[in-house]
Amino acid sequence: MSEDNADALEGLDNLDITSCKEEINKLQAERERRRELTERLQEKLKALNNELAARKEEADRCRKELLEEQARNRRLQQERRDRDSSKKEISAIRDEAQREEEEAHQVANIRRFMEQHLHEKLEKGINRNEYGVRIFDEVELMVEKSAEEQEKESTYIDTVLVTYSVPNTELKYNLSFRVDRNMTSQKLREDACLYWGLSEVEFILKTISNAKVHDELTIQNCFRAEEDAHFILQQKTPKNTGLMPEELGNIRPLIGKKARLKATTKTGQTGDSAAAAGGAGDLAAQMAELPGLFEFMTQRDQQVIGHLLQTKLRSICVYAILSILSPMVFFMLRPSGVGYTCMTGVSDLLTGSATGFHEMQTPNELWSWLNHTLSPQLFVEGSELRQYNYATGYLQLRMQQVKEASSSACPKGVELPQDHSACTHLQYNKDTAGTEDLQYVKSYWLGRQGQDGRGFDREPWSYTDIASADGDKDKRSVRGTRFTFDSSGYAAEYNMQYAPISQVKAAFEEDIAFFQRSGWINSRTRAVHVQFLLYNGNYDRWIDNRFTFEITALGVNPSKDIDLFLPRLFEWGLQSEGFLQTVDIVRLLLVLYVMFYQPFADMGFHRRLYQGQEYPGIKAFWRTVLTIQTPVDLTIGITFFAVYATRYGAQSSVETGSFLAGHLESFRLAARYADMSSAQVVAEALIYILVLYRLLFFMRVNRQVFLIYTAVQRSASAAMSYIGVILPIMLAFVTVSLSINDRYYASYRTFGHAFTQLIVLLYGDDEGFREYDPNRSWELSFKIIFYTLSRLIFINTWFAVLINTYQKVRVTAGFFPSTYAWKEYNYVMWCLPWPFRNLYLNFVRPRIKKPPKASGEDDS
Repeated sequence: MSEDNADALEGLDNLDITSCKEEINKLQAERERRRELTERLQEKLKALNNELAARKEEADRCRKELLEEQARNRRLQQERRDRDSSKKEISAIRDEAQREEEEAHQVANIRRFMEQHLHEKLEKGINRNEYGVRIFDEVELMVEKSAEEQEKESTYIDTVLVTYSVPNTELKYNLSFRVDRNMTSQKLREDACLYWGLSEVEFILKTISNAKVHDELTIQNCFRAEEDAHFILQQKTPKNTGLMPEELGNIRPLIGKKARLKATTKTGQTGDSAAAAGGAGDLAAQMAELPGLFEFMTQRDQQVIGHLLQTKLRSICVYAILSILSPMVFFMLRPSGVGYTCMTGVSDLLTGSATGFHEMQTPNELWSWLNHTLSPQLFVEGSELRQYNYATGYLQLRMQQVKEASSSACPKGVELPQDHSACTHLQYNKDTAGTEDLQYVKSYWLGRQGQDGRGFDREPWSYTDIASADGDKDKRSVRGTRFTFDSSGYAAEYNMQYAPISQVKAAFEEDIAFFQRSGWINSRTRAVHVQFLLYNGNYDRWIDNRFTFEITALGVNPSKDIDLFLPRLFEWGLQSEGFLQTVDIVRLLLVLYVMFYQPFADMGFHRRLYQGQEYPGIKAFWRTVLTIQTPVDLTIGITFFAVYATRYGAQSSVETGSFLAGHLESFRLAARYADMSSAQVVAEALIYILVLYRLLFFMRVNRQVFLIYTAVQRSASAAMSYIGVILPIMLAFVTVSLSINDRYYASYRTFGHAFTQLIVLLYGDDEGFREYDPNRSWELSFKIIFYTLSRLIFINTWFAVLINTYQKVRVTAGFFPSTYAWKEYNYVMWCLPWPFRNLYLNFVRPRIKKPPKASGEDDS
């Protein structure tokens, strides 16, 4: 080496200055290459040292496993020896010392073999070359792995090529990088920029297919299956390289040719400024001109996981159990198919198409329905209605009339002809009711009261006021087609249990004929009510039947109200009673949690959000109260307690036997029990709906559910801002429809009915188009305009808001749902309480893999 240096120095004396410079440059380049080679060798040496350390750890682990296996074999041998006969046990005891010596000898041999083997490995591993660099045997560096691991590693990318394109030139530099499985493209870009001395802010990585690589992606996910692992390091395209018109105008000279050119421009923008503005028309500028597009295209995943702190496993369990028990109670109250079968059977026989009930318009048709439809079904022993239903108690026929015509009933401010100085009240109420005795009915009824099944309690010629009626009998209002009627009036009652029933039928038809002859229904009559009670033994259900015939100047308007009920849900001692009580007690405990504990838990969560601010308690309280979750929880509790009090308070005090006995004794209204039963069914359905909503709220722990729920919630909040515009327009449509159709259709008789009909039309019902009268062209025009505008403006606006909101939520809170996938550690931290959690992490699974960053989201 010294001789080569001496020859080189002697050669320098014979060279000129140019040759010396070239020789020096060569020597410097050679020194740089040697320095890079030395650094690479040092890196390789470091890797080999790490591999050697891993080999040593593996050898120690193998030795430990060997000793454990030997100890296990000794235990197994000892167990087998214990099971041998007594002679073998004695011989085993005698040879125990000898066996221990042999085992110790074997252990010593194994120890010597292992020490010798490791010593040879170590001695072989410290070989060095002439330059002092350690040399390793390739066989020693090999790692034994399973076929599955080798197959997975074959698909991993361990080396990528990065090509740096110098801006504004054709120069390109290539550099290869070693990467691991978890390395991100951001780290690779930073290393490449650091190597070439570039700013990492101004450069990006692109693939060969000119696709930009996001910083969050790992190198393993940047390429297609058959694509080369090759990146291009390019400079970012500036968003705006030209001058703004204001900047260009500010730097113009005050005098000169360009100043004159500026003065001659009429639009206030010179040719240069227009060119500058046109040159800046790149994608970023175009997006910035459109409202919301630039913000939408530049948003990123914001790791939205704060809602998981509010989601607890106990809450999901509570609402899940309630969502199972509530429909069970609902179907116990109203079994599938029972209501339809019982009510349709009565409705078809009394109000079917063959009876003419819905086409009824005149009082004569009402008398015909009473004689030819109601009487044969109720007062004939073998009728189809009585074959499947038990006629209980009394039938009541009640008439309500207003006072006689007088001038006080005439509308004020309207001039009437001289022969029409007296008017009749239009609506029946306690102030307008006619209360005089009907003498013609009294003379007819006095000799017949209590005979042939006629009732004893009520006198048909005498008016009965609602205030004087028995509290368990007649206190209930009935909703007619146009008005609401109380239970006062003139009533005739007939015993449906009287024997023989044929006499009751004859008496009923005789009375109907008399009422029709004597003008019982006249210009003062405002309503006729028919009420009776049936019992269906096949389904164990009571059927309350109420038929109202409202009489106006336009004729008779019939309506029906048939309800199913049980005076008591289940009798004491039955299995269903005990099961229902058990289910309600469990639900009571869960509802107490929902109503009292859950709002305080939500307020605690909001208090933590406002920690460090002024008045965190007050802000947390109002935040909890103003959210929809707290009112929903309170509604669940209040509704359940109302149902519980009704079911085990007012309804539990009624015995079915006493209920039946009361109706057999005299006529009694069963509407209170029917309303009570219907209210319980509606309340149970309401509880079930609200519980499902709360369960869906807590199921936001799933990322897909969270995206859909958040999108719908934010869309609904955004749609509320349109209520101030949509509501007046909708009210205007209702008013116009009411003015057009109220004279022709009963479904448009009131403002509420017209509003409901428009909602049905908006839903897509074409009944109105099929019943179109060509003489009223404005009606069809109105419906087409309403349907078109509603669909094009209201519904399409909602869809647009929903889609836009969903895309925003998806990008900001779950563009890659797999990044939120839970591992074992996340489930342990979320599911287990802290004592069990610490026990599991410290003793059961001490080496559990912890995620680098808490995702807190389950994507299953």
